[in-house]
Amino acid sequence: MTGGTNRSIVTITLGLVLLLTGVARAEDGPGELHSVLKGMFRFSAVKTCTEAVLGSMVHFYFSGAIVYDGNGSAKLTQQGTVVLPGSTATSFEESAQLTYVLKPNGSFVQQGTFIAVDHSYTVTGARMIGQIDAQGSLLMLNGPIPAEQETVTTSGGSVSQYLCGASGTAVRIR
Repeated sequence: MTGGTNRSIVTITLGLVLLLTGVARAEDGPGELHSVLKGMFRFSAVKTCTEAVLGSMVHFYFSGAIVYDGNGSAKLTQQGTVVLPGSTATSFEESAQLTYVLKPNGSFVQQGTFIAVDHSYTVTGARMIGQIDAQGSLLMLNGPIPAEQETVTTSGGSVSQYLCGASGTAVRIR
């Protein structure tokens, strides 16, 4: 596996984490739901991706923080480990700008673009679906089912596509 493919995998993982970690509190009924989701959450998640052409699998383990602005946008930072075919493990660190849509029943969809801290890759198409608990302090996160395609572009211009599944939890930090 080339360095570009490794970075692409890492990028996909980070994107999922961002999507997995974004929700605070929702209220039933009308109102400004996005304003309820404001503040910092710590999260951990796992993600498994299959490269669309070769079919090789990559596993990601990550944790980080996400800050919601209460207006439908969030900023995520995360660090983790990606395990590549052949049991090669590599660390990564990335950030993302996210948007989210929070529904009155507490479910949400979050998506955005992830960028490696060293600018070696960008992940697009990362989307997470989740549910907020009634107190707005715990988030349950998962990738969309069926899986949707994520695209990883390296700084050298190499492009790879992946189908990924993920799950995680996030806790509000007060």
